[in-house]
Amino acid sequence: MYVAQERRAYILRILQQRGSIRSATLARELGVTDETIRTDLVDMQAQGLLQRTHGGAKYILPTLGKDSSARPDCQLAALAAAHIKPGMCVYLDSDPLALVLVSQLGDMPCTLVTNSPELLSKLAQSPLPQQLICTGGIMNKECGILDAPAALGSLEQEHKPDIALLIPPAVRSDVAAYHHPARTAWAKAAAAAAGKCLIMVPSLALHAHARHAMPLPEGNTLITENNLPPNFNHPDTELIPYISAEDLLQASAFDY
Repeated sequence: MYVAQERRAYILRILQQRGSIRSATLARELGVTDETIRTDLVDMQAQGLLQRTHGGAKYILPTLGKDSSARPDCQLAALAAAHIKPGMCVYLDSDPLALVLVSQLGDMPCTLVTNSPELLSKLAQSPLPQQLICTGGIMNKECGILDAPAALGSLEQEHKPDIALLIPPAVRSDVAAYHHPARTAWAKAAAAAAGKCLIMVPSLALHAHARHAMPLPEGNTLITENNLPPNFNHPDTELIPYISAEDLLQASAFDY
């Protein structure tokens, strides 16, 4: 049986990835009762992590300028944001957690580069002090990014980042993996161009599988909200301390 903290981390990541989900689906995936899920959703709504809907819940982003330090996703993003300095150019992976990171930058002057129309659309809705750059390209409907050889090549030239923020859906001690080869290609190119990577690793990614892998780049920092598995060896890892080792139960019966 999983403790509430670990179960709710799973719920939060699923909502970040899917936007919304039904309670019955969560209960089935987690192997718990509907009442347990309802309790989770009530508590998570009180923390400002989600909005309950009829029969389920939907994810809500943190509000810019509002104290959201109690949110687990903001705690994770705050550790990543601490590595970003004024004036940097930052490549943003096409994942909702990238938006959470931007919310932690405050009024820091920097440049944000992305190939994600979804990120661009949501970032454009807020009066951000950061400069926003779209790499261009042709819409790849399979994975939701703008993609083209010239656009990819721009990361080595006019859009060269100082640091790449990667949020792969699956991570092991030696590789990161995405569900689509185009996203893997962009992650590899951004990592090579920047020479320094921030890899945000929600706990769900440590147990997940994805088909298209890339070696973990050198000069990177992994940031996760959970303790890493015993066989995960990486010299540059940061952990958020709000979940202690005693709070986490390691169980192999449940496959994320």
